Amino acid sequence: MKFQFVALFVFSLSSSVLFSKPLYPYQNPALVDEDRVDDLLARMTLTEKVGQMCQYVGIEHIAHSEKNLSLEEMQAGDAHGVYPDLHSSQMPALIKAGEVGSFLHVTNPAEANRLQQYASESRLGIPLIIGIDAIHGNGLVSGSTIYPSPITMASSWNLDLVRQASVETALEVRANGAHWAFAPNVDIARDPRWGRVGETFGEDPFLVGEMGVAVIEGLQQGDFKGSEKVIANAKHFVAGGDPINGLNLSPTDVSERTLRQDYFPPFKKAVDAGVFTFMAAHNEVNGVPAHANGYLLDQVLRDEWEFNGFVVSDWMDIERLKTLHRVAETQKEAVFQTVDAGMDMHMHGPDFLEPLVALVKEGRISEARIDESVRPMLLAKFRLAYSKMRKLILLKLMS
Repeated sequence: MKFQFVALFVFSLSSSVLFSKPLYPYQNPALVDEDRVDDLLARMTLTEKVGQMCQYVGIEHIAHSEKNLSLEEMQAGDAHGVYPDLHSSQMPALIKAGEVGSFLHVTNPAEANRLQQYASESRLGIPLIIGIDAIHGNGLVSGSTIYPSPITMASSWNLDLVRQASVETALEVRANGAHWAFAPNVDIARDPRWGRVGETFGEDPFLVGEMGVAVIEGLQQGDFKGSEKVIANAKHFVAGGDPINGLNLSPTDVSERTLRQDYFPPFKKAVDAGVFTFMAAHNEVNGVPAHANGYLLDQVLRDEWEFNGFVVSDWMDIERLKTLHRVAETQKEAVFQTVDAGMDMHMHGPDFLEPLVALVKEGRISEARIDESVRPMLLAKFRLAYSKMRKLILLKLMS
């Protein structure tokens, strides 16, 4: 592996864990993670809870777009992660206020360290989960090891190699300051016109499921405790690989039998393998957008399969409930529909925290529903802040 980068940040829920007696139970690494989550959640305000559900692109990514794009280019699409009403210079204040729980598109450890420092200055000192697309190596980061694309991996029929590549990918992701890989993609590729076939493990549900499990095992390595493991993500739930016109984001019309026989099995295997996060699909499934589909996100995923992690939206797809699918008249209504259906984290940007807080205060969304989203996020952060890792960092600081 081209191991050329080192992350130095302290991923801890309080510096007092390292240097003095813990002030509160959640800061005590001797307690079990679930008890620490209960204590921390009870101390959080509604805004701090919803803040954990908010993800943004990295500040350097935003600043680069602000510098190099015209206003017209910024408004033409959302591919660059520009926030017209939120300048990159304002982001540190949001983090320190506890209104951000996660970042993506952070591609160097120096920025990861800086973001974590801002988070450590928040009232409760809750660190950030940083995610990145790493579907065949940590490919967005210069110097990373690049492995064959998933469709090529699938052609090998070699689960051991796929698992080992994922172990090594996890190591490089953590070294760069991230903790969460948006992989594996266990979509079933059924339409060759679809531009994301190469991200998948092919058209066969059995092979896709087995390859997906190998990736999850390599990335998470059990409960992902430790400094060389990351959270995996099963995406995109579900049936995006058979769009009616071949284009990404297009509707999918498919029978219940086909869903359960072909499209669901790889995702069910991912749940059985312990995958801790899911990502919803861009598309509509039989007329209902996946991001507002309570049948998929609640009834199937949680009730039937007993998934106990959290679900993240895909890039700006909550906004698309209004702008593309047109099932919501306002952004606030889009937020209501997605959270009510079972969505837990918004990828990405503003216009999520304020509408959701208002919905809770109005009684349309219960605070207990917010707790359901936040609890697994906090549990993930405690697991990632493994005591052995903190001990090693402390010894490094003292040497």
